[in-house]
Amino acid sequence: MLSAKAKRELAVLSGYKCSFPGCEQNLMLDGASFIGQLASIEAVHSHGPRHNPSKNETSLLEIDNYLLLCPNHHVIVDRQPEIYSAEWLKKAREDHLKNISGIISSSKEFAEVKLDDEVEISLEQALGVWRNNSENPSEEVWQNLLKKCPSVLSQVFPQSMFQLGSKCYVGGKSISNSGGNLVDFIYASKLTGNIVLVEIKTPKTKLLGKKYRGNAYSISEELSGSFVQVLNYKDQLIKEYYKLSHNDGSDTFSAFNPKCLVIAGTLESELQEATQYKSFELFRNSTTNVEILTYDELFQKTQDILDMVK
Repeated sequence: MLSAKAKRELAVLSGYKCSFPGCEQNLMLDGASFIGQLASIEAVHSHGPRHNPSKNETSLLEIDNYLLLCPNHHVIVDRQPEIYSAEWLKKAREDHLKNISGIISSSKEFAEVKLDDEVEISLEQALGVWRNNSENPSEEVWQNLLKKCPSVLSQVFPQSMFQLGSKCYVGGKSISNSGGNLVDFIYASKLTGNIVLVEIKTPKTKLLGKKYRGNAYSISEELSGSFVQVLNYKDQLIKEYYKLSHNDGSDTFSAFNPKCLVIAGTLESELQEATQYKSFELFRNSTTNVEILTYDELFQKTQDILDMVK
């Protein structure tokens, strides 16, 4: 059997997705439950599918002899070795790893993905995009990333949450049907339906302003503006909740004094001294209905989740 380290390595290389052509099922459910299975290209034992007697056991236990599959496709390829030959599986593995490597390493490719493309990506892939795009000032890139990997945000809530929608209308149109408010994301509790409004900026958004009287820093205009903006969205949604929920045609969400979340900036790149950290923490810890989270904190949480399941 492969070592635990080798299994983790293959899962990471595969982007936690099924390698069967056209499947690419996300094998990390809710950011925690891993359902992937390792299939041998050439079986180690003589009674296994695609066993090659000319190969020694040591070579058959190397990572190159395995590919990651969902449970359904693992059964299919092993039951029909005459169709899914060793050569077929090797090509499927090679094509999948090449595709995943391209998604993670190419920030340009990801940035150009259309917003109406509904294909989700894994936490591992999202973390790779973050590492390659941490200096990207385009809000569209981050909107796209968080839309394609809802688990990045859902993991930060204490409740079990799911992404209800992105660029959601929360009211505010005038009689001429103009001026509507769109919040970046809405997440809803799986148990109560109560929502959280999420407003995102970029990792380059300034967190702090100028130094104030030698021992404190003011909050930046960009961050304070986002703070007020998401509260405005909340106020508008509550005022028009019954109309919006009726138009939605379902009972999928509720608005019981919903909380708000702002994602902006990074601690590592901006806060360089204790006074800056203190000013930032005093500000965000004094707020009641708005939580402020930086991008490096958000993706550190993603890394922590992945480390826990490895």
